[in-house]
Amino acid sequence: MSNRSCEDDLASEILDMLRKKELSLPKFKASSPQLSVRRYLVDWLAIIFEKVGSSYGILHLSVSLMDYFMDNHDIPEPQLHLVALSCFLIAAKFDEIENRIPTIEQLNSFVQNSFERSEFHAMELLLLDHFSWSVDLPTAASFVDTFLVSSVLSDDIHSGQPLTNCTKAKVYVKKYVHYFLEISLQDHRFLLFKPSVVTAAAVAAARSCLHLTPTWKSALIELTKFEFFEICECVDLMLKAHDADEKAMCTTSIVQPNKN
Repeated sequence: MSNRSCEDDLASEILDMLRKKELSLPKFKASSPQLSVRRYLVDWLAIIFEKVGSSYGILHLSVSLMDYFMDNHDIPEPQLHLVALSCFLIAAKFDEIENRIPTIEQLNSFVQNSFERSEFHAMELLLLDHFSWSVDLPTAASFVDTFLVSSVLSDDIHSGQPLTNCTKAKVYVKKYVHYFLEISLQDHRFLLFKPSVVTAAAVAAARSCLHLTPTWKSALIELTKFEFFEICECVDLMLKAHDADEKAMCTTSIVQPNKN
């Protein structure tokens, strides 16, 4: 058996395992009394993610842990930062290489050292107990590398013409996919979809924005196991958010003060 065949078989097994795991994810009720500050916490964690230099999946896993924990608890406002930082720490401990796991002191510095080490330890235990020590939740980031494999193919049509540079197109599609996955983190409505649906929708939305047709082709159906009708609602949410971003950028440009 060739190395390529072994890699394909392993990728298929991992996908099957992730699909089974996502079926057991808790149902998101959007019932947290602190739901209104969720966007702030996600954006704040994204800043920490950038400054700490963690791997891509850490942010998604930490937000997922935070979401499901908040959805079942009424958390006093002063403790929200501790919850978010503890989720980040647990995600890093689970899915990061050892020398890139942030320390409690490093994370505490983002809140002016507001918490004691004992408070971090207590919150970690509370979170782990809530998840029955099973924190390997599948997220949209879990599927992204595999789904990107068929995100651009040599027989794609670009703006009505045959695609001339597949390598360059893949670079742009990857950037757009990561952009749409960032959008999915910011809006809790995406928690109504399975993570694999969110990632598949991000690929479709990226192809749509880059005028690659068909938007959803047979290779993607075979890889993701989704027909387009199964992801179209999620795609629509992403494209509407993208349109809103573009309009906001245009408005900001128009209202810039004249410096002369």
